[in-house]
Amino acid sequence: MTKDKDNWLKSPWTISIGTALFSLLLTVGYDYSKKKPVLTTIWSMLKWIGNVIWKVLNFDFKVWWILVVVILFISVVIIVDKLKKEETFKPDFYSYREDKFKRWKWTWDWKFDNRQKAWIISDMEAHCPKCDTPMINHSSMYGLVFDCPRCDYKKRDEECDEPHKIERIILDNIDRKEKTVHNARL
Repeated sequence: MTKDKDNWLKSPWTISIGTALFSLLLTVGYDYSKKKPVLTTIWSMLKWIGNVIWKVLNFDFKVWWILVVVILFISVVIIVDKLKKEETFKPDFYSYREDKFKRWKWTWDWKFDNRQKAWIISDMEAHCPKCDTPMINHSSMYGLVFDCPRCDYKKRDEECDEPHKIERIILDNIDRKEKTVHNARL
């Protein structure tokens, strides 16, 4: 119960609504202490905001200002588009995304981790040996469980390939291939 209460208190909605209500109460208190009609301060702020908006909307623009802004905007869009299209460096092993290890076929993807400055394996999935459907991994502190959602194939604990070991084998396969290519060049 206290965990739900703590989550509720830390919610962005609760914080923003609470801040607005607290500000309103402070304004009412300020107006009351100065013997002004209640909410006079808020009304003054709203009038000031309205005046600023009116001045901005009635500001005299030069046509060349608008042209410069449009040209700068288009230039920035073109530069950002070119930077996005640049192909990032992908290593030789990037296409290695599927293999059969021990009991099952496994698939995975590669992702570059900026913190480690290295390519890491992501989205690794075991496939059902009967129907080749990606299985659901129910790993917990009680052990491994792999379950096929299509054909209900299910394996537990010792009958399962452990994902961390499969990941180590994938990385070892890449290391061995790189050593073979390196030795062939010598």
